[in-house]
Amino acid sequence: MHKFTIKTTMLILLFCKISIVFSQEWQYKMSITEPIEYYRCFNIRELSDGNLISSANHYIRASTEEYWYSESPAVILLSKDGKELAHNNFFRPGYCTVSFGYTFEKDNYYYHLTTYSPEHFPGSFNHFENYDNPPSDAKLSLLKLDKELNLVESYDHSWPIDTYEDHGGSWEMYPNGFSGNIYLFTAFEEDDNIVGAYWKSVSFDNPSRGDDTLFFFRMNFDGEILLKKAVKVVEGKGNRYSEEKVIADSRGLRTHNFRGDHFVSTDYGYIFYLTGDGVPNSYQGAGRALYYDKDFNLLRTRYVKFNNPEYGETIGDFNVRRSNHNTTYLSSQMRSPDDPSHDEDCCLYELDDDIDAESNWLEIVNYIHRKTDEWDQPSFLSSVDLIDDNTLCYVYELYQGLNGDLDSYLVIEHLDNNLDTISTLYYGVDNGMTESVHDIERTKDGGVIIVNASSFLDNNEGYGFITKFPATAFGFEPDNIEEAHAHGLKLAVAYPNPGGDVMNIRTGLCNAILSVYDMQGRKIHEQEITDDITSIDASRWESGTYVWKLGIRNEELGMKCVESGKWVK
Repeated sequence: MHKFTIKTTMLILLFCKISIVFSQEWQYKMSITEPIEYYRCFNIRELSDGNLISSANHYIRASTEEYWYSESPAVILLSKDGKELAHNNFFRPGYCTVSFGYTFEKDNYYYHLTTYSPEHFPGSFNHFENYDNPPSDAKLSLLKLDKELNLVESYDHSWPIDTYEDHGGSWEMYPNGFSGNIYLFTAFEEDDNIVGAYWKSVSFDNPSRGDDTLFFFRMNFDGEILLKKAVKVVEGKGNRYSEEKVIADSRGLRTHNFRGDHFVSTDYGYIFYLTGDGVPNSYQGAGRALYYDKDFNLLRTRYVKFNNPEYGETIGDFNVRRSNHNTTYLSSQMRSPDDPSHDEDCCLYELDDDIDAESNWLEIVNYIHRKTDEWDQPSFLSSVDLIDDNTLCYVYELYQGLNGDLDSYLVIEHLDNNLDTISTLYYGVDNGMTESVHDIERTKDGGVIIVNASSFLDNNEGYGFITKFPATAFGFEPDNIEEAHAHGLKLAVAYPNPGGDVMNIRTGLCNAILSVYDMQGRKIHEQEITDDITSIDASRWESGTYVWKLGIRNEELGMKCVESGKWVK
């Protein structure tokens, strides 16, 4: 069904005042800028009893005089209505974590898979050299937890790690990312085991450094590694844009290319997605799909190619999700075709990755392209969750001001199997905050949980949120604008705000009427809105504040305002 038809049906339901019982939203909020310690949630999953468990990181420093926080694994348990039931962190002296853990539920216990690497922040109380026996290893650890998140047992797998410190240049920006570490970026449960991948890095600019290595593994819930295999996805070392072979700038935390879900499981094995085509100085492909059997043996390689070869069409931050019909959704940050040197956009691609396809290029089944004039980003760890066999939910962040000078906002789209818009809603609009989104989870009752963080534009105060939105706010059942508004969601936004000679209106509504009024209530502009983004020439408008209203015309009821806001020139 076309989105206009659905939207018209929605508005007729609203005009007729059909009574709908509203679900209740809840929000779990935590400060992420406390002076000594704080927690920050990243990914979340619903448990069998309806409660929720979130992997988190715990940040701590000895005093406010220390610049660096030491980061350790943590877990937070919430009730189904968003109340905190328990939290715990798993700090280890001399160690930190540089990745994001994954949580599981098994036989009346919770499990948290995480990593530990030597702490390299030089000013931290926890710096590894501050101890009599400084760690020289990194660990992949499965933590077994009781229902109160107390540690029952830790199953550790430890390997020697390079602890060289460069103390200069790029290393000073993020010592833990540029020193030897283990970075876990994918883990999921399959056939009563855990399947995942981690990246073992050596220190940047170590004169004797070897190669970074990617490992696939299968582990049972007793912590035994049943299978582990080093995987050759890039070769050599050196800057990836130099004459040397690719590796140094293609790894884990250097570019954040390996930070979310890059694995999908199939009936024959797995497909692992990564950036680039593996050939130095080659822009023939934006990425690769590597096909493996269940024993992690490489079966074949296929390539992802998009539409902007001049700039390499490099995939920035991305994550993948398997569809219900044997294709893969790849959500990515891509260079903008309008201004590829200074702007990146959000794209969602559906890829036909059939292992038996003749072509070595993956066919693009469908895609959508979302943008502002800034560096927009996909969700941090996962961007897509399946609603049912025919629809999905897609979440990402759009920026009005990359450097914190304007609001940003989260976009939550309900899409059909053709990636056509059913509904588009905006969150965190005109609230003086910059938004970042980490994870999305669809719950059994049809709601959507989003994990995100917000920071004030004019100070260093920030908060982390886990927010549950009811299904009816997104149109998973009959769309309801009043409920969307009740939960802080908007159907349209005007940007940039404040702006200049152009006011952009972005909305998923079709055939709506935009009206703009000055503060004296005089209508100064009116036009039909038929595209996702409409640019209005405001060059002749005087500086000041304007009210905009978006309405839908109904033959019986006349014009109905469905969204409004203020815009400042």
